[in-house]
Amino acid sequence: MKKEIDNYMTPAEAAHRWGKNTDTVKNKLKPSLKKEQIERMEKEGLIKGYKDDKGANKSWIIGVKAMEEWFGKLK
Repeated sequence: MKKEIDNYMTPAEAAHRWGKNTDTVKNKLKPSLKKEQIERMEKEGLIKGYKDDKGANKSWIIGVKAMEEWFGKLK
């Protein structure tokens, strides 16, 4: 039985599940390359970014639907 939490993952897990390089997935999350897409996907709840109050590195959680949009459905 698949759990709801299995629909969300770190960039490293997402890369592993889709057979991609981790840097390939992380590049999809770079605002300098994909600002409008990232903003839309965050608004729709497909991805979530977190920065602490000091503006340290942003951590990401990626939904299955985001990965499917970027790389297609898992086979």
